[in-house]
Amino acid sequence: MLKKNFKILVAGKEGMVGSAICRLFKKKKIKYINCSRKNLDFLDQEAVNSWFKNNKPDIVINAAGKVGGILDNSVNKSKYIYENIIIGFNLINNSYKHSVKSFINLGSACIYPKFTKQPIKEDYLLSGHLEPTNEGYAIAKIATLKYCQFLKEEFNLNFISLQPANLYGINDNYDLNSSHVIPALVRKFHEAKINGKPYVEVWGSGKATRDFLYVDDLAEAIIFILKKKISYNFLNVAHGKSYSIKELAYIIKKIIKFEGKIKFNKSYSDGTPERELDISRISSLGWKSKTTLIFGLNNYYKWFVKNFKSI
Repeated sequence: MLKKNFKILVAGKEGMVGSAICRLFKKKKIKYINCSRKNLDFLDQEAVNSWFKNNKPDIVINAAGKVGGILDNSVNKSKYIYENIIIGFNLINNSYKHSVKSFINLGSACIYPKFTKQPIKEDYLLSGHLEPTNEGYAIAKIATLKYCQFLKEEFNLNFISLQPANLYGINDNYDLNSSHVIPALVRKFHEAKINGKPYVEVWGSGKATRDFLYVDDLAEAIIFILKKKISYNFLNVAHGKSYSIKELAYIIKKIIKFEGKIKFNKSYSDGTPERELDISRISSLGWKSKTTLIFGLNNYYKWFVKNFKSI
């Protein structure tokens, strides 16, 4: 439960998700511990243990970890599995040892099988093979989810994992070698418009579908969950509507007012062909996403234009 005097650690507060949580906390006047990467390396087991012993947080939100797009995931699987498991286990284990009252572990929709029924229910976890391009990251997120689940079941702890849909928002990663689809397309279309290029290349066939969630909505979901005692071990968090990458590309093209063409490069993998999360569980608790894709992308692009030079 969330109380005014609780000490809250937002691990990964500099990232897109962590910074969104901190912005919302400031807006709602919820205090949190100012712990940055410079203060604490979450890969260092001894340092994390010492920090928990000295600071004794009541609530921990794990928004830390190595994240990236399909290309970076596929060529750096060993880094993705190692760093995300170590960070997650260090935070979860120390939260258990130091009697943290609530732990929210942030995962990813990529934990689900590559081929499965749509929309994807939480029960479909581990029912099939993973998408090979992000298998390292997915396995790490499954491992941290299961560790939270086992502690919750064995010791009746208020530990829960949230599996968000594809996220986008302020402080996204715009490196074309490691970014996700929305920041990559926004940067490509923006630069093509500025430089007068005749076309923008989109990786893949454009047929793959995804559900996109505005990161500020995820932050709202986290506060919502913190105020409740949840019996579920993990929950999907999504908008509830999927778009093909082709549809997404044309929406972004229109928002940016790029007048050239779009070329789909089929030599790149589409990844998982379909991914729309079932949101029945979290909806039954009373939460739903407020931000439509069009509204979110318009806000996203306005921020991008103002901040792109400093990125």
